[in-house]
Amino acid sequence: MLKINSLKEIFYVYFFIIVFSILTFENYFAQSEINFTTKEVVISSSLYAENFDSVNQSISILSKNTINFNNPTNLASALIGTSGIFMQQSNHGAGSPFVRGLTGNQTLILVDGIRLNNSTFRYGPNQYLNTINLAEIERVEILRGSGSVQFGSDAIGGAVHIITKSPKIGLKNNLSSEIQLKCLSDNMEKSANAFIEYSSVNSGYSANFSVKNYGDVIAGKGIGKESPSSYNEYSFNLKNTHLINEKILLTYNYQYLQQNDVDRFDQVDERGYEYYKFDPQIRQLAYIKNEIFSENDFYKNISLTFSCQKSSEVRKIKKLNELKSTYEKDVIDTWGVNLLVLSQPIRNMKINSGIEYYYDFVNSFAKVNNLENNTVATKRGLYSDKSKFHNFSIFSLANYELNQFEFGVGGRFNLAKLDINDEEFGKPKINPNAITGYFSVAYKLNKILKIISKVNSAYRIPNINDVSTFGLFDFGIEVPNNKLAPEKSTNYEIGLKLLHPKIYSSIFLFRNNLTDLIERIKSTYNESEFNNGENVYTKVNYGEAYIQGFEFDMQFILLENLFLTNNLTYTYGQNTTLNEPMRRIPPIYGAFIISYHLSNNIELKVDYLFAGKQKRLSSGDLDDHRIDKSGTPNWNILNFYSQYSYAFLNIGIGVNNIFNEAYRTHGSGIDGIGRSYQIICKVLINKSTN
Repeated sequence: MLKINSLKEIFYVYFFIIVFSILTFENYFAQSEINFTTKEVVISSSLYAENFDSVNQSISILSKNTINFNNPTNLASALIGTSGIFMQQSNHGAGSPFVRGLTGNQTLILVDGIRLNNSTFRYGPNQYLNTINLAEIERVEILRGSGSVQFGSDAIGGAVHIITKSPKIGLKNNLSSEIQLKCLSDNMEKSANAFIEYSSVNSGYSANFSVKNYGDVIAGKGIGKESPSSYNEYSFNLKNTHLINEKILLTYNYQYLQQNDVDRFDQVDERGYEYYKFDPQIRQLAYIKNEIFSENDFYKNISLTFSCQKSSEVRKIKKLNELKSTYEKDVIDTWGVNLLVLSQPIRNMKINSGIEYYYDFVNSFAKVNNLENNTVATKRGLYSDKSKFHNFSIFSLANYELNQFEFGVGGRFNLAKLDINDEEFGKPKINPNAITGYFSVAYKLNKILKIISKVNSAYRIPNINDVSTFGLFDFGIEVPNNKLAPEKSTNYEIGLKLLHPKIYSSIFLFRNNLTDLIERIKSTYNESEFNNGENVYTKVNYGEAYIQGFEFDMQFILLENLFLTNNLTYTYGQNTTLNEPMRRIPPIYGAFIISYHLSNNIELKVDYLFAGKQKRLSSGDLDDHRIDKSGTPNWNILNFYSQYSYAFLNIGIGVNNIFNEAYRTHGSGIDGIGRSYQIICKVLINKSTN
């Protein structure tokens, strides 16, 4: 098996690919009539639909076709191998995306344009990406290095935008359905999904139902079963699109997902807990979206969305040899309204302007069960109960074309208010605000080459998790600090895009300067550095830092039915205040993916995923039990997938981690799955009810 063990070897491989591409470029491209499909529509960059070709920002796409072909375990595993995104997992039921070296509440996650990040999103890795069902996803757009102008607070590293499937309209009484069954070896997954859709000329209705049971992870050679890491999940999604007339489109959507018995394997395995689990964890989202289309240049499209989300998380915790257990519950209700207006005042200019408002109400409490005398005491939860978070912003962004130049400019003003209700630590009213903007210039060198430069600022408003948390985190106890200011960053990047019918390629160089970083430092509680045997920490605006690196991406038609995709990302982070590496910076990583269409019915695919060793560790990394003191070793994984389609039947067979490598992604609390076999059976029915 090919193994890439060092940065030098990685550069040699990519140098060979680039030279090979240049030498064969003219002769090869003259031979084939097939066109590379770079015409996929994206919306995250400018908040209106535009071709992927024309986007002047660094953006990656995880398509529905890729999800359907690989049939990964969850969204976290689906994103592994996508250009510019690195996945961390603290447990089997979690997944935290790193974009340009940042994760948690420094990277924004959205569902259908609605913020998933709420006011309790944690600093560092969290599990919330995995509360979105893969079967409901149309595509995922990863906006790298920007997003604060488009979407507001938290998009310092970038934004991960999940777009869910919408039922079709314009068909005449068409009914379609799909049933999928999946089995992963060693009982690591048994799942079933049912989807039904009805379409008429003016309306579309869809429903999706999923049930999943995940067994303990069986890691690569020399490791074996990692228990407890099993959990189960069920979800459903109801969606309706209705065209009132040719100018008004209504969308109604309700999403529900519940996960039960989700164990934190790392806490049980390494930190002396008898159990530490989320049980249950529930995410609900309901929204109504009204889109109005017009011929008026000053409001060509108006979109108004009302949303309601509920996040419910129960943590059950017990340490070994302790005669007490803890039950913690947080419920966050989030109400939102988004207004977006697209105008085109002159022929070569488009302007998107909008207003957003989100309101969070937090319920948080805890119970401590004394197992010795069987008594229960109610205490303060992880957050201050009945705390409130108001988040208001107004923004505008514009794109203008002038001959060979393309310009982009935008700005956002964000005002927040936190009402903290805390008997012990005070009841402050905090009113942080932030202003952000961006400016980009692109120049078309010729028909296929475009050079792009961009500067943008970003920010993160301190949330309730920052100013109100009192309780356990991964390696200590945190106490509140209500005197925090917004985190800020300025991102600079320059890139080159190659857009040819047979090849798409891009390379971006970036540097992100960060100021007023909110970080944990050692502190005291009741004049002691320890509480319940744990070190005491608090958050402060402590640091300045920078993150720099490059991202390379290429998709290449080698033959008429043979496709190559590969990407490489390198990130270097340095905390200049502490004169040490930034926390959890991913190693160099990337992917080679070869797809072969053997016939109209048979497709084959090989994924080669790799990451280098990460030995640049911060003091926080050294304190983190999930990271070895000597760093995280490099790893190389080879996967194989195949798919056979005939009439209404689709069969998929795959082998994950063919060589059964033992590996762990940097910062994760659980090892990757070893050699495993999967089989997927799909039955599709499509008919007209006329």
